[in-house]
Amino acid sequence: MPQILDLSVRDFVTATAAKQPTPGGGSVAALVGALAASLAHMALAYTTGKKNFAQHEPAIQAAMAQLTTASTLLQNLIAEDIAAYAALSDMLKLPKDQRSAHPDYVPAVVAAIRCPQTAGAIALNILSLCETLLDKTSKMIISDLGIAAVYAHATVHASELNVRINLPLLPNQAEAADIKSRLTDTSAKADAIYARIRAHMLSVM
Repeated sequence: MPQILDLSVRDFVTATAAKQPTPGGGSVAALVGALAASLAHMALAYTTGKKNFAQHEPAIQAAMAQLTTASTLLQNLIAEDIAAYAALSDMLKLPKDQRSAHPDYVPAVVAAIRCPQTAGAIALNILSLCETLLDKTSKMIISDLGIAAVYAHATVHASELNVRINLPLLPNQAEAADIKSRLTDTSAKADAIYARIRAHMLSVM
């Protein structure tokens, strides 16, 4: 298969549907998050330079830079998640009583958790940024900002599931419990932000 980021949209969708483990939930979640950042950036690209939003220009430019960085990081996580899955899959082929003693086991589990955990954190930042941009985006294109928020919100929850599925593999279950608690907090924050964004969107449409 070609490098995942070099696939056409059609080929990525086809590969996702195939009977193969990757691209799977982690990669798709990261892609959706990257699209959230890119769509929010597009909404601002149509707003920057407009006379009516001149007072917000510094904030708009700063947000565009943050969204560009977020999109790049999430695109990288698409490939990183696939690599993490491959490494973990190799470890899970070992007999259960030999896994934890293998020097590569814990790093493989941690990497498989870290990728979606990072994607979720980035997506929460995108969602938060979208809320700050509600009054800084042209009404002609504010629906795209709202859709970016939908995608960012979805990425937070998808990433939570991608982390939770691997938590039982961590030898340190106290650490797993701590991660689970933080996931719950992140999702709750995302829900609250998204609820406010949605309420605003419905009030102006």
